[in-house]
Amino acid sequence: MLRGFAIAFLLTGAPIALHIASQPVALVFCIVASILAARVFEQDVPVIVLVANIFQNVFISLASVNYSSFSDIELLKSYNFVTTIVCYAVVAYGYLREAGAFSPFVTRMILASAGVLAIVGVYFILGLAINPRSAVIYLRNISLPLFIFQSFLIVGVRHRIPLPQTLVVLLWLIMACCYVELLANDAWLTLTNGFYYLDLFTEKRMLNVDEIRTAAQQGMVITSPLDYGRTNLFNTSLTADLGIQVQRLNGPNFNTISLAYLLSILIAFLAVNGFPLSAALAMPLLLATSAKGPLILAVGCIGFVAAAKRARSNAPILALGAALAVYAILVFITGYGSGDYHVIGLLGGLNGFLKLPIGHTLGEGGNLSIEDFSKLDWSAFQSAGASEVAVESAFGVLLFQMGVCIVFVIGFYLWIARCSWRLFLVVRAPALAFAAGGLLICLVNGLYQEEAYFVPLSLPVIMGLVALTLGATDRALSPSSA
Repeated sequence: MLRGFAIAFLLTGAPIALHIASQPVALVFCIVASILAARVFEQDVPVIVLVANIFQNVFISLASVNYSSFSDIELLKSYNFVTTIVCYAVVAYGYLREAGAFSPFVTRMILASAGVLAIVGVYFILGLAINPRSAVIYLRNISLPLFIFQSFLIVGVRHRIPLPQTLVVLLWLIMACCYVELLANDAWLTLTNGFYYLDLFTEKRMLNVDEIRTAAQQGMVITSPLDYGRTNLFNTSLTADLGIQVQRLNGPNFNTISLAYLLSILIAFLAVNGFPLSAALAMPLLLATSAKGPLILAVGCIGFVAAAKRARSNAPILALGAALAVYAILVFITGYGSGDYHVIGLLGGLNGFLKLPIGHTLGEGGNLSIEDFSKLDWSAFQSAGASEVAVESAFGVLLFQMGVCIVFVIGFYLWIARCSWRLFLVVRAPALAFAAGGLLICLVNGLYQEEAYFVPLSLPVIMGLVALTLGATDRALSPSSA
């Protein structure tokens, strides 16, 4: 396990350091080292991928003093994806060489996910002609959970991974960073060159007079990049009257919502798999992100698994489905009445779908397709009752971009959740109940949050843990392991 973490941090940090001297050298190192690591230490691929996606921004922040603008360091953010894709390619090649050795169950999941990737690829090719940069971004965001699912599933079948123990180590590393930030933010930002990194990251926003004026009208004074992380409790207008302002935690990945999803997933998984103390120690950090969607994910998963352990029927999963339906409706009603951005963005996706049911192609619509998000005229959208394009809603963006073919993407995740639940009823492993519940809750969160699907530490992490769980279950149930 320790070897895997050592390799992972080397593969994460070395390309960033090498990039300062030479980008081609850094890229070649990243590719070659990832190939060797995945080929020789295939069982460590999950740790390598997770560490690269969680901790890369710490290394980028440390190196940021060598650059004068954020555009100069955007290329640095691509190395974790290169590592992920290269590891995937090596593992997938190994699968293709021995495809006959895998069970029909695993083969069906590989083929189904490959089919979804092929459909996404068609929309990507069409989107390249319209908005190449955004098409590439959304290809990465939509395909990443599927790439991770396939590679982790294959590794889970081929190797015995001590998953809970590995995640405990990972969570403690994250907690070490986050508690330093929480208790001594200035020291954390000084240690990581975070002040300079955040200055570069918010450079354009700090010059946007209209946004700063709008924030002042809402009682928010912008004097430094840290002020963008200060918000009402749980970042909702429903708590505005309480007068509680919080400074949201960013974590080693320097992104509040992404950190919140990562913490919620690890907390829920470890809480139901025999490590409640580690989960409890991480809970204050999740609260410090003040993100309601991830908090619902953590609490909902833990409660669902607790109920599932005592049941022998489909009652828990049906009850969860009903509760999520009620939750989605209530959020829509309250959000529409208050002009909530997420509801307006979802309606923008729905309107776009009704205008063009076949879809607008990848890269059309979505937060990341907009060059300067702060310049959107939200007051006009609120007056119209919907945004011009899909924003702030992962489901809305998928609906806008892929149209009717969204059924293949969402349908695949629902199928995996169903498989996990059916296996749980047989095996009674809490991790399988977590897989079913976590997937369903995350999919519903995506109605009102783009990050639920499209950041590397949300749906991709869930799919990775689900894949390792399904892989271990398949290995345990196969005749050769008996």
